[in-house]
Amino acid sequence: MGFSSRSPTKPGVSWRTAWAALLVCGLLVLCSSCDAQQRGTRVLFVGNSFTFYNGGIDAQLAQMAPGCRTQLLATGGFTLQKHWDDPGEQAMVRGGHFDYVVLQEQSQTPVYDRALFGRYAADFASLAKASGARPVLLMTWQRPDSVQWGVTTAGLAAAYQAVGATIGAEVAPAGLAFANAQTLRPDIALNVSDGHPTPAGTYLAACAVYATIFGRSPMDISYRPPGISPEDGQFLRQVAAQTLGY
Repeated sequence: MGFSSRSPTKPGVSWRTAWAALLVCGLLVLCSSCDAQQRGTRVLFVGNSFTFYNGGIDAQLAQMAPGCRTQLLATGGFTLQKHWDDPGEQAMVRGGHFDYVVLQEQSQTPVYDRALFGRYAADFASLAKASGARPVLLMTWQRPDSVQWGVTTAGLAAAYQAVGATIGAEVAPAGLAFANAQTLRPDIALNVSDGHPTPAGTYLAACAVYATIFGRSPMDISYRPPGISPEDGQFLRQVAAQTLGY
């Protein structure tokens, strides 16, 4: 006769059932903790039309993480230098009690003048850190009208990754996600000739920011903007997840 962890004469709970229950409880606690983190997170976006198109990456992040509070400082064509030159914007970073400050440079500047990009990204990053926030660089994507001048996925990635490493900022690799998505599904338009994102592009960029800030797979996101099919939405989340290593 063999031994059993359960009495043959008395009903009980098997060890498998007990472990399963503990696992479920652990997952519930983890999800609850992640949701609480999202609800308490304040995020400031500093950028231009690449950020505010289609209602804004900031607004989509707030939809993806309910309770996350976002604010936006964005003017068409602005560089980080122009933002920095506005004392009111510095005051916003300094006194806004943000957890993250997401910095998006003008779409050609990182390639045309990496030193200028690095200087003002560093200024904003230092100010953010001094104010208790973590800086994040939002890597933009290849511009079809500027490829001949080096505004390519590789050129932008090199600039953002180098500057991020220098100033101690995380990089949300939206540009790499764009390139991966276009390789796999060229039928989904992510941007137009001057680089501005389509609704699908804004959604993909927001997925990359979500994963970078919250450390969670974009596959966890239930939000999908109007006009994007369930199939395309799942594809874009999956590409973002794979780009960020989930």
